[in-house]
Amino acid sequence: MDENEAAEMRRSLNELGHLASGIGHHVINAFSAIVSNAEILRPNMGIHVDPSKQADTIIRTALDAASVARRLIDFTRPITNIGEERLALDRLVADYVEDRRQDGPPGIIWKTDLVEVPKIRGHADHLREMLDLLVENARDAMVGDTMTITFSIRVDHRGWVALEISDTGRGMRPEDLERAVEPFYTTKNGHLGVGLSVANGIWRRHRGTLSLRSRPGEGTTLSLCVDPSMN
Repeated sequence: MDENEAAEMRRSLNELGHLASGIGHHVINAFSAIVSNAEILRPNMGIHVDPSKQADTIIRTALDAASVARRLIDFTRPITNIGEERLALDRLVADYVEDRRQDGPPGIIWKTDLVEVPKIRGHADHLREMLDLLVENARDAMVGDTMTITFSIRVDHRGWVALEISDTGRGMRPEDLERAVEPFYTTKNGHLGVGLSVANGIWRRHRGTLSLRSRPGEGTTLSLCVDPSMN
């Protein structure tokens, strides 16, 4: 192992340690909430509650904890586990946007500017999970009742496949932009701050690069590039 590989391993282990610690606290808090709500449902507690509401709280909390744990698994999955299938990323994105138009969150105007690009090696389910995380991150920056999210894909001057996802949200300050993909860095109350980090981890396992451009009040653009001959 050379010096660069060792440095990369140390950085990855440090990120994983922070991620595991934060998710551990989140899961512990979730189980505490589950136990507390289950205790309320016990008979002879002398508390008048609506059992259906307590059950909904228990189910929602458990599903949330499971989702966070699944993201940790995705983050730590080996880079080689992306499969051998060659995927048409333009087709995958087109199908994804069409599905989201049908059953996605309210207030989103979906736009696409897609051309046929070389196929890449990848795992379709992981890439859709990545897109979900990026859309969720964009939606958190919504200003008002609506926002536009635009997906564009092309081949750049290097011959790499380049996917851009732009939103018309509130944008980010330079100091937030620099730390945006760090695990647990968030400017939003009540958010864990792992979505963009996990999405970046998924894309890195596909040997891709992720970069962001943003200014306050002007929205954010994520650029995801990958060399189809190398991934």
